[in-house]
Amino acid sequence: MQASATNYEAIEYYRERFGIRRAVLPRVLSLAQVEHTIAHTQCEIEVFGYGSLCVMVEGRCALSAFATGESPNCQGVCSPAKAVRWEPLPDGMRTRLNGFLIDEFHGDERPGYPTLCKGRFAVDGATYYALEEPTSLNTLDLLPDLLRIGVAAIKIEGRQRSPAYVAQVTRVWRDAIDRCAATPQAWRPAPAAHAELDRLSEGQSQTLGAYSRPWR
Repeated sequence: MQASATNYEAIEYYRERFGIRRAVLPRVLSLAQVEHTIAHTQCEIEVFGYGSLCVMVEGRCALSAFATGESPNCQGVCSPAKAVRWEPLPDGMRTRLNGFLIDEFHGDERPGYPTLCKGRFAVDGATYYALEEPTSLNTLDLLPDLLRIGVAAIKIEGRQRSPAYVAQVTRVWRDAIDRCAATPQAWRPAPAAHAELDRLSEGQSQTLGAYSRPWR
């Protein structure tokens, strides 16, 4: 079931009336907000730990529905693979979604999966990422804190990814979780783990997303 639940009151409502046992929080809460939610609900709480970000309210993207005719909220897919086209260029790659030009990548740029929110747009004579850059969420450095506050599971964004991608990412995270659980005070992410995730990430950079808000 997909529903809007960003606080423990909403989660408890669904638990009491529909018997849910686990809730996956959206990628818009700070670490402190996640901790507060966990402390006030009887549901297990799962959080996104690695993969794509979503700026269109977690699966309710009107842009993807407009471009492809399939709603992520109803069909369960953002930018369905059947609508994606990869067009080789002499020095890069061009991506389209159901005929719409999403982006062009040249040289060493890493092509991201063509979603409208992460495309480059021409705005007032300039072309840039107007909505969101193709940046991957990576919370590996936060793993001790996630375990400490009682997160039940780490969600890996694997939709529309290859089995090889899922296997490699989950192998890194499984090892990190096991090692951190064994020695949480001394654990530090291994450089090799970050290097592996860097190689698999979307776009050119990674972020802690909304979990880290130093200005608050």
